[in-house]
Amino acid sequence: MSDTTTVDRLRTALSDVAYPAAKEQLADHASRNNADEDTVYAVRSLPEGVYDSFDQVLGSVAIDERRD
Repeated sequence: MSDTTTVDRLRTALSDVAYPAAKEQLADHASRNNADEDTVYAVRSLPEGVYDSFDQVLGSVAIDERRD
């Protein structure tokens, strides 16, 4: 399992999140949206806190665009 994801996978996993959202809410959304295991793990690896926007999540999650 990897703690990285891609921007596209993250955007799909969190497409219906109402911000602000806590880390736990983001992880729940990713799971409910059938995100792949690595994306869910990457979201669960975020620092604790409340995120005000997708861009804020994007700035805190480990992204690896070399992945498929």
